[in-house]
Amino acid sequence: MAEDQCGAVLEEHRFNQRALERYLEDRLPGFPTDSSQALAVGQYRYGRSNPTFHLQKGPKQYVLRKKPPGLLLPGTHQIAREYTVQRALTSVGFPVPRPLLYCEDTSVIGTEFYIMEHVQGRIFRYNTIAGVSPAEQCALNVAVSETLAWLHSLNLDELNLPGKDSQEGYCKREVLAWKELYEELCHVGIPSMNELSEWLLRNLPITDDEPKLLHGDFRIPNVIFHPTEARVVAVLDWELSSIGPPVADLAYFSVLSVMSTQTNTDGYKIEDLVSVYYCRRNVPPLLNDWNFFLALAFFKMAAYCQVLYSGSLLGNSNKKAHHLGEMVKPLAEHGLKLTKKTITVTKAEAGAPDATDELFLKSKKGDKILHQVKEFMKQYVYPSEQTASKEEAEYCGVLRAAQNLEPL
Repeated sequence: MAEDQCGAVLEEHRFNQRALERYLEDRLPGFPTDSSQALAVGQYRYGRSNPTFHLQKGPKQYVLRKKPPGLLLPGTHQIAREYTVQRALTSVGFPVPRPLLYCEDTSVIGTEFYIMEHVQGRIFRYNTIAGVSPAEQCALNVAVSETLAWLHSLNLDELNLPGKDSQEGYCKREVLAWKELYEELCHVGIPSMNELSEWLLRNLPITDDEPKLLHGDFRIPNVIFHPTEARVVAVLDWELSSIGPPVADLAYFSVLSVMSTQTNTDGYKIEDLVSVYYCRRNVPPLLNDWNFFLALAFFKMAAYCQVLYSGSLLGNSNKKAHHLGEMVKPLAEHGLKLTKKTITVTKAEAGAPDATDELFLKSKKGDKILHQVKEFMKQYVYPSEQTASKEEAEYCGVLRAAQNLEPL
């Protein structure tokens, strides 16, 4: 993880470091026992819900996730779920930090916690990939879209998660859970939140298609990229994971990714994300009720902002989260707008097996450049094949073959 985003432990999250050190010496295999070196603890500035800490003793580095102190909101801060899911994903080779130890004993540092391996890499904190070249940005976006597809390709039976056979009716369960949590925490009534939740309950999908493990909060800040390669090395924060239709994760990730990028004709759009996702899964697009899941994503974000805002008032989450209370209404209103129009992603846009001929939809600028390249090939390259040497002809043949390649 990125240590440049790690600082001193916040006063409200301090704990007995020596007690933690003794506990790890007794129970964590490989933890250094050299008394000449003290355990160094830093706190990551992200991880609003469950405080996250960097641990180092000698050459060994670890990450600790714990429940926040004080009065907790019901049904939140499920670190036991995080630990269980990460352990299951580690067993099938999916990229997550390997969980090492879970502690239920609150007498050690005041709350339950777990220890996982430290993963070195890049983290982009604001739901978008910035500070890299456009080509690398595209490659990283493709990598994260493929990683979500990988998650949804996993066999639930192989993961052997507890309770997986009893989690039916995901959509209704999700709407009711967030509705109940929001209503319990809201300080000022917001009509659009009530209207949106009622619309969602009236328009629930008939069935939960192909239930899979869902991340529940899949977004750029919860991904660690390789330090130099366009590759995902770990997915973080499994607190909201559940069993349900993959399109729920896909819609949520799509909304956050597109909301966080500047609107332009050459950006990585929802169509591109969905195209890569379904090409990687190699299944027909299951985009029924796309409007519903986009609206659900906004409702969930609005309710989650209320949770974080309320947590900040209790002192359990980042104090800076107080501004998130102002986001609830506009998010709900935007979600409500989606319920009043039809939004679809065609099979061609989604990379379906019977799609036309494009993996990514071209912008006007890209289409113009492609036309210019084709004209150049016709005017200068293809005619040269008639008179070129054998080596040159082979090279031109490669160019022609490359132009006619089928989409991935």
